[in-house]
Amino acid sequence: MKNKDFENGIPEFLTDQKCSEKSANTLKKYEHGVRRFVDAIPADCEITKEHTLAYKETLLNSGYKPSTISSYIIVMNKYLKWLGVPDLRVKQLKVQRKSSLSDVLTPDEYKRLLRKARAYGQQDTYLIMKVLANTGIRIGELKYFTVENLKCNYLQIDNKGKIRTVPIRQDLARELRKYCRDKKIRAGTIFPGKHKGKQLTVSTIWRRLQKLASELKIKKSKIHPHSFRHLFAKQFLKENTNGLAELADILGHESLETTRIYLVSTDAEKKKKLEGLKY
Repeated sequence: MKNKDFENGIPEFLTDQKCSEKSANTLKKYEHGVRRFVDAIPADCEITKEHTLAYKETLLNSGYKPSTISSYIIVMNKYLKWLGVPDLRVKQLKVQRKSSLSDVLTPDEYKRLLRKARAYGQQDTYLIMKVLANTGIRIGELKYFTVENLKCNYLQIDNKGKIRTVPIRQDLARELRKYCRDKKIRAGTIFPGKHKGKQLTVSTIWRRLQKLASELKIKKSKIHPHSFRHLFAKQFLKENTNGLAELADILGHESLETTRIYLVSTDAEKKKKLEGLKY
């Protein structure tokens, strides 16, 4: 097979993945990864294992994070298998499990963020942080918090075709219902933005959080799309030492290995334990 054969197969490959119900983001990632690979292989010769190994070597020398390199290799291998040339695949990059979590929001920092949001009168920002930190949902799943869904204490969340049940704490549900009554929000999203019927945008939410963090002198790197999800997971396992499988269900992880990262302590937590050692 030559470069043009790899190039010509891309549209059909993406169509097949779409028919397999891959999400729009996954399809975009596949297309970017496959096109990057095709652009890197020679134009006018038969493609061999030497070429795919050379591409892997290019990735290794690119300066990308190991997780990014691994992602590119996975996409390339998937495409090669689909094309019927599995022998051209290369070995996956072995990424060592992290021994420490970094830039994790602490409970104290979370409480300070809540207080600052209330002081500014940003009740919606305050409640959004409470929702994220008390349910472990992804920021993109905030759309499931509607007036209608608050009528029960469990949310059915559909993410990438995987439906999971997320419990809502009684105190949080009461606080959200009171907020809706006070703001006269009778239907739809609990956190409306400027446009009628539309939720606050993710960019607006994180811009507000970054501003709060800056004023509180909290590292901005701790305020990222998964920061409150990380906090929720760490606190859940702290209170439920044998609750790894339950946490995986709540977070929507297919593999316990994905959830196991939350068993890893931060560097600060390790240091605190060492300071407490007595001989």
